[in-house]
Amino acid sequence: MVFISISRYTGNEILGFGNALAMAFIGLGACFVSSVAISKFARDSRRTTIAVVLNSSFPNVTFLGFPIIYALFGANGLGPAALYAMGISVPHLIFGVMFASSAAKKRITKWRVLESVVTFPAAFALIAALLFVIYRAALPTVVRDIFDIYLAKPFFSLFLLIVGYQMPLVNPRKYFKDLTMVGLMRFIVSPLVTYAVIMALGLSLTGDVTPKPGLIMSIMPPAIFNFMLAYNYKLDLKQYGALIFYPTVIFLFVALPIMSLFIF
Repeated sequence: MVFISISRYTGNEILGFGNALAMAFIGLGACFVSSVAISKFARDSRRTTIAVVLNSSFPNVTFLGFPIIYALFGANGLGPAALYAMGISVPHLIFGVMFASSAAKKRITKWRVLESVVTFPAAFALIAALLFVIYRAALPTVVRDIFDIYLAKPFFSLFLLIVGYQMPLVNPRKYFKDLTMVGLMRFIVSPLVTYAVIMALGLSLTGDVTPKPGLIMSIMPPAIFNFMLAYNYKLDLKQYGALIFYPTVIFLFVALPIMSLFIF
């Protein structure tokens, strides 16, 4: 899906929505720095700080983000969404493995981190797609049509099923403080910073292709990958489950409707 979403465009078109990367990086950085500072000020334990920072900084831009963007904007929104997702996913792989290893008090090497990035399928898909664009190897119309008409909806339906399947239901009272922090970062800090980037770049919500998908991606709840990290490194699954499940519910029934009223 990443490959087709990027390779269908020309180089000039990609440059036109390349500012999605700036939105992703700056939004991620703001949430990362803010959550680290507040968690340290609150004197949280190392494990709690890492759980809060991971879930505050790295949103669910793939399994939930792509279906939402496709539903709201169709295939035209997938290009900016794919770049935004890659801007989040590659740092997520690097810092996620490093932080989860630190929380589990396991030794981490640069080779292990490098391996986690170079074996990431979506990274290969993005590189291959950019090679198509650079060498002007036009993607056949029949391939685009098959994806748009027959494959996109089943793919995104499976994405949403995976989101639901991976999230356990946990009593939120024990993690109320952590949930408040993650909600603040995901639904207030991230969209405000993203909107500031849009204004700083002189982009228009009505005339440019990137701002609307970028704003929607900026309020995505924490990523399912954080739960997978917690499982693999034997961290607190109930904590990570709560920090993913409840923000996802808030996103679907509160944050997304409010943002939709704002941008449409």
